[in-house]
Amino acid sequence: MPKPGIMRVRLSGGRFKEAELPFFILRDLAPLQDMVIDVAKWLFRKEHGRVRSPPSFDQAYLKIVGLYSGSTVTEIDIDTTRMTLDDAPVPNQKHFEMAANNIVKVIGLAEQGEENLNGHMPSRSMAYFNRLGRSLRSNEAIEITVAGQRTARLTQQSREVLVRHSVGEIMRDVTVRGVISEVDLKKMNFRLEPVYGSIIQCPFLEQDRDTVLNALGSYENNKDRTKMLVQVQMTGIYDRQDRLQRVKPIKSVEPLDPLDVDARLDEFRNLRDGWLEDGGVAPDHTGLEWLSSVFERYYPDDIQLPRTYPTADGGISLEWSSGELEIDIEVNLKDHVGEWYVFNKTTKNGEEEKELKLDNPGDWEWVCKRLQELTRQV
Repeated sequence: MPKPGIMRVRLSGGRFKEAELPFFILRDLAPLQDMVIDVAKWLFRKEHGRVRSPPSFDQAYLKIVGLYSGSTVTEIDIDTTRMTLDDAPVPNQKHFEMAANNIVKVIGLAEQGEENLNGHMPSRSMAYFNRLGRSLRSNEAIEITVAGQRTARLTQQSREVLVRHSVGEIMRDVTVRGVISEVDLKKMNFRLEPVYGSIIQCPFLEQDRDTVLNALGSYENNKDRTKMLVQVQMTGIYDRQDRLQRVKPIKSVEPLDPLDVDARLDEFRNLRDGWLEDGGVAPDHTGLEWLSSVFERYYPDDIQLPRTYPTADGGISLEWSSGELEIDIEVNLKDHVGEWYVFNKTTKNGEEEKELKLDNPGDWEWVCKRLQELTRQV
């Protein structure tokens, strides 16, 4: 068992599996090193009344010294590139430990809704929160524990409190689905009309040129929007009113299947109460985000996609056809329960019914296995 480090980081949420550290989160954790060093320098200068900190601070770095089960848990310690005696502490070790403690305290205050975050770290250090954890989703958190006891959770919500406190604008990794309706090759950007939301001007790099132009060609040659949807991954810069100000060069652009579930769920965000002639409850946006998340996590690529519709009571219907069978899952977005039905069009009889707990991986495993069995019969 490695010796305890200066902090322990636990990743919790849908994409994190036990004792695994996915590469996509490493970029989100990397700013923690710069933040710890910056705060440690500040604490040293305050304590000693100095304008500059010793060079040894810039020779320090964070390292992972252990990976444990329990979602994803990493033990992180401080080390240095500077030559030291065996078992000797890193120069100014206590200031790094104090810095980690202060960072966790500030995150905890933001999590509790406190507005006064001053005094624990300089404003320039707070700006690192704009990069720390920026790809976190609504059901995920970075939990940091120091001294074996103090723990704070960096979530989408607490992160945005911290960023807005320091720099006002916030960087957020987002995925947007829509159509490319115009391309400017001189400026290397394109006009994206999202399924839900306002039009975005997206800069792109040379490696995405062919995909962008192909998507534009689909738009110009075929006015059926469902056949030319793309998914764009980007980093957006938002102001204090949560309005998108600008976009960094996109990370990727990919064509979507006409039945893409996420794109359909995005469409339903545009619905308002009364969307049906005789009423109709608009789906809850938080519920749509939840369904998108669990579907992405549990539904495999090798099974046909369902047709996706809103229901009059604010739920979602996922429907498959297989020969004489119609298969349907009626999803309740509030209690996360699904009602499974199999109907035979020839006999006009219902053949199966089952209640599904859609937060339960085992129920999704049952759904996928049953779909494979039913569609294989055709």
